[in-house]
Amino acid sequence: MDGFFTNTEAVKNTHKSVEWYTPAWVFEALGLEFDLDPSSPHDMETVVPASKKYTIFDDGLKKPWFGRVWLNPPYGKDTPMWIRRMIDHGEGIALVFSRTDAAWCQEAMTACTSMLFVAGRINFVPGRENQHKKSRSGAGTVMFAFGEACAGALKKMSDRGVYLECDRQSEKLHSLI
Repeated sequence: MDGFFTNTEAVKNTHKSVEWYTPAWVFEALGLEFDLDPSSPHDMETVVPASKKYTIFDDGLKKPWFGRVWLNPPYGKDTPMWIRRMIDHGEGIALVFSRTDAAWCQEAMTACTSMLFVAGRINFVPGRENQHKKSRSGAGTVMFAFGEACAGALKKMSDRGVYLECDRQSEKLHSLI
């Protein structure tokens, strides 16, 4: 959702825009720097504290991911690909709609180190083509942390919703019984 699509034709899309950016308070609360934002806008600077940013012209799904990744992917039919890529990468934080009935969301819930279901709706920063629209999210938000450092940062935000840590050891024990 940080302004990235999976192909350059999407730039010409006249349908509902997926250009909504993460507000600064999220990064202030996390207190983390990121190595990569693989879905950054090509025509607007965001507040994402990442040393490398891929845009639509880089195709962040195909480029190498490295280090700690911030992922606020374009919402829509490609969300599952972005989330599965984050699961495979295993280090970072993903911010997405809370679609607990969707297979991709359930995959993230079982693969993450921790998750935060944010209370209320986040007021996102609208992209250029959405300046005239309200910035409040159309659905609830969940943040998935992958890796201990990211889980620790997400835990700092536990007062902003329901925070859950995933006990992978218990899952392994249950699968052995």
